[in-house]
Amino acid sequence: MRTTDPALLPILTDADPRLRERAAPVGAIGAEVHAVVAALAACLHAYRAAHGFGRGIAAPQLGIARRIVVLDLGAGPIALIDPEIIWRDPETRAVWDDCFSLPGRLVRVRRHRSVSLRYRDAAGRERRWEKLPFDLAELVQHELDHLDGVLMSDRAEGSDAIRPADARASLVDAVRPVHRLSLASIAAAADAIDAAFANSPQYDNEALSDALGCRLLLKFELFNPIRCFKGRGADWYLRRRLARGEQGALVCASAGNFGQALAYACRARGVALTVFAAGTANALKVARMRALGADVRLHGADFDAAKAAARVHASQSNAQFVEDGREVEISEGAGTIAVELLREDPAPDALLVPLGNGALLNGIARWTRARSPATRIVGVVARGAPAMRDSWRSGRAVCGERVDTIADGIAVRVPVDEALSDLHGLVDDIVAVDDADLIAAMRLVHRHAGVVAEPAGVAGIAALLAQCEAYAGQRVASVLCGGNLTPEQIHDWLLVD
Repeated sequence: MRTTDPALLPILTDADPRLRERAAPVGAIGAEVHAVVAALAACLHAYRAAHGFGRGIAAPQLGIARRIVVLDLGAGPIALIDPEIIWRDPETRAVWDDCFSLPGRLVRVRRHRSVSLRYRDAAGRERRWEKLPFDLAELVQHELDHLDGVLMSDRAEGSDAIRPADARASLVDAVRPVHRLSLASIAAAADAIDAAFANSPQYDNEALSDALGCRLLLKFELFNPIRCFKGRGADWYLRRRLARGEQGALVCASAGNFGQALAYACRARGVALTVFAAGTANALKVARMRALGADVRLHGADFDAAKAAARVHASQSNAQFVEDGREVEISEGAGTIAVELLREDPAPDALLVPLGNGALLNGIARWTRARSPATRIVGVVARGAPAMRDSWRSGRAVCGERVDTIADGIAVRVPVDEALSDLHGLVDDIVAVDDADLIAAMRLVHRHAGVVAEPAGVAGIAALLAQCEAYAGQRVASVLCGGNLTPEQIHDWLLVD
């Protein structure tokens, strides 16, 4: 299993008999295995750079007869060591396949619509990747065939099953799903957003881990000028807007945190901003939006009523309406949280993320699904504002008549259609928590992490509290995504038992 300079290892083609050998199990993971992973990753990267495509490569394709596969789904290499399929959907589909080892050809093959996979990662942990979507299920089946000495030409289906590679655009690229959120843009945002919001602290909190029965990795999106995560998306949105040459005043609706974020970014660039908020909005957040230069107008009984008024105002004043959850750059900016979070090794078994309009969850889930596909991603809503959960489960927008929760940051009554569409295929589940769970989580975080977090900001911790047995012994990550409380709220929720 010796390797040379990874950049010099050639890809074997189908004339080489070594591709017909069954690869041996890896066993212990040490320096030699890591060298093979590095060689595969380097080869895959070089091929993508030269040809513009390529999502996976198996060790036998480099003449290394070990059961190792490296994938790159757009967010960096992922090692699958001794992978095995543990479940196959009985339904199958025909698909046009391509392969480094069969250059110049496309082959129509039949693959299971979905599979589940068990493997070890580069750190030696056993991972499970459950019920893959078809575009990834067919990729994994292809790469595991290489480990068994099977080429895609062996599975050719029909007399016209082999086509020239110049048909790739219509036969392969056109049928693979394209997500609205760009991984390349998330990566670019991670390098470009305002330093005041980037590289927020994260660490394993031992006291909270002991209290919750898991190994908890916390990311703190509280220590910035607006005390919440939304500065990332607002900054990236304004950067991209100005890069497109767009100018003029902006209008948005906000429960308070997004309005602060957009006000902060607009003030830095001399852009006029009007924010509509509900008459019941957090007084501290309203005051901070005004202090940051926004024209804040209170209208309606809840956030979605304020949003409707904001749309009308934007159309009447010839200003641009900016909707959190709909503007793709806002979600991509939020995705930079996952870029930072997943620099930790090993990646978490589960990731619990608050779900309001969807920008935070969609951005984080988009990157996580490509960087650590075995991580289980769970969105968390307030039980008194279940519209996003109900819409995701039913596959259509489900609007509520009212919201009833202390978590104003996730108190969504009318889902954003684009955000719902973005969630498809990214999350494993969406759960609801009670206000009592949110208060208990706020107190737990205050006691063991020493920070003041608002109800929406601790929704992930609240879900852990409510379902601690489901995550027992696992490595779990969550984001404390907001900490704007009035003195009265601090007194009532954190200091009074």
